[in-house]
Amino acid sequence: MQSANLQKDKLELIEKIIHTNDKKTLEHIKSILAEENSEYELTAEQKLILEEATTKYYSGEETSFTWDEVKSNARKSFNEKKS
Repeated sequence: MQSANLQKDKLELIEKIIHTNDKKTLEHIKSILAEENSEYELTAEQKLILEEATTKYYSGEETSFTWDEVKSNARKSFNEKKS
């Protein structure tokens, strides 16, 4: 369930959009909303890769890393490439 503040914000935006006569503003809002909806769309192939990786992770076939380990590994790789 959405919070009352979120609902209020949505209604205020709807009202502003209704009363906006600037085509450029409306096009900008439309493009933002279009990007938001498509930003996280995965292809069927990407979904399959994700499912396979998740299965391997939960079965113990592949290990995972903490965020600190990921950062440390990235730094090491970056420093090795610089050398």
